[in-house]
Amino acid sequence: MKLLYVIIILILIIENRGDKYVEKLFSMFSKNKGKNFSERDQSEFSKEVDTVSIHKIDLTTDEIDNEAFIIDFVSVRESSETIKKAEVMFPANNQYIVINGEKTYFDAYYVRDEGMSNDNLYHRIATPDFKFWVLPKDYKRFMAIANYRHDMLIENRRKRDEFIKADINNSFEYDPIDEEIYKCFIANKTGMCEAIGTWEQFRKVEEQIAKICKENNGKYFKSQAKTAKFAIIFDYSRRTYSNITSLREKGYKVTTFEAALGFFELSHMWNIKNIKKMENEHKRFIKERYGD
Repeated sequence: MKLLYVIIILILIIENRGDKYVEKLFSMFSKNKGKNFSERDQSEFSKEVDTVSIHKIDLTTDEIDNEAFIIDFVSVRESSETIKKAEVMFPANNQYIVINGEKTYFDAYYVRDEGMSNDNLYHRIATPDFKFWVLPKDYKRFMAIANYRHDMLIENRRKRDEFIKADINNSFEYDPIDEEIYKCFIANKTGMCEAIGTWEQFRKVEEQIAKICKENNGKYFKSQAKTAKFAIIFDYSRRTYSNITSLREKGYKVTTFEAALGFFELSHMWNIKNIKKMENEHKRFIKERYGD
């Protein structure tokens, strides 16, 4: 389950970074076209868009601005709380909502008009996390903004899926380790879990790598540096064509954490078998989810 949470978080990051970020990632693949290269259940991501009842409204990005409403009642599904006279704002061109000054992710996977309230005073608008009681005077504007958010979400997920498919279908090889490894840094220091090790172990490994690099007239850098020659990828989920291409474009040779430990004769300091197991499980999950 920890692996699943990590993947969901990465997906939400890509969604919230927006179109320009995704387009930058796609540009990496155009150079290699000839080669083969709140937590929500995963089943939600596979739902078809056409099962959602929405009203399409034509709006361009330039037409969207910050939009504020006073909503008499907002129900929060997770806590069953009802907020009265809520100040609701949709910031322009992102996937957030601000309710009484508190900013949270706005899941617009569906925007559903559930009809008028029993007293016929409000339109009841449902989303995965909230239900809004919207006055008739605000209905058209509210639905325009909410449906724009829905369209933005679906489009970002489509681009995300295309990007991940391209990533898993582009092959790559790591650089052979040579003397330049003595000027290195460890990239992507994320993804730590009990199954592969601890940060205390990691710091001890860093100390030994730094010592070996110094003994060989080199230097171990704590982070990316212009004079570094090798990037050592730690996070098993970041061993992708796009990430490796990005590091190479910055001028680094690239290898894995366990390959570097083997070269430095430090493999005994880490559970190499488990990190490879986690990497293979991650790749299998991604291929099953996004593969052809």
